[in-house]
Amino acid sequence: MRAPHVTDLSGVDAAVYGIPFDTATSYRTGARFGPEAIRSASALIRPYHPVHDVNVVEALSIVDYGDLPVSPGDTQRTYAQVVKALTPIVEAGVFPVALGGDHSITLAELRVLAKRHGPLALVLLDAHADTWEAYFGQKYFHGTTFKRAVEEGLLDANASVQAGMRGSVYAASDLGTARELGFTVIESEELRVLGPQDYGMLVRERVGDRPDERSVRFDEVVVPGVHHNSDRA
Repeated sequence: MRAPHVTDLSGVDAAVYGIPFDTATSYRTGARFGPEAIRSASALIRPYHPVHDVNVVEALSIVDYGDLPVSPGDTQRTYAQVVKALTPIVEAGVFPVALGGDHSITLAELRVLAKRHGPLALVLLDAHADTWEAYFGQKYFHGTTFKRAVEEGLLDANASVQAGMRGSVYAASDLGTARELGFTVIESEELRVLGPQDYGMLVRERVGDRPDERSVRFDEVVVPGVHHNSDRA
């Protein structure tokens, strides 16, 4: 959005940052190029929203914080780097907007947010639940993110909704595991029948009275209370 590159968070409302990492993908790499591609495309965004009658860049101080450090080939070291680099943004109360990056990096972001706010609710819009025990023998991979998050106490699965699950899966347990963890799972067919309004009401019922301070990823919206996740970039 042609925002200035700023690392001083004084007076900043929202900070956009990139996490150019795709080591934990299973099919096709390339998500590491996402932050740069999104920045380039965002130069065309027009800031005024006629329905809400607001010019976002006039109403908020939005900056480009740059990319967080990552270590290609080393997922767990990257987690530690993301936690260290993201902590100052979250502690400053700045609205974080992340540009990813494969789904594995979400776990590091949740670690930072949950440390400040406690267990979060997850509102996931995706084709997959990402609750496998392991993938290619690895516990920290794009398909294991939310199982690890529940195990670490970062998410309250009983207040969470996973919606849009579709396509072929390896076994019935792919979605069964998510339900066993406590997630409300809405497959794509059911989501189409529900429609946006009823889906929104269901989310509100599950999330309940939780904080409304929030943070955003390009392919996900994280709220201390609510975490949205769409399909991969």
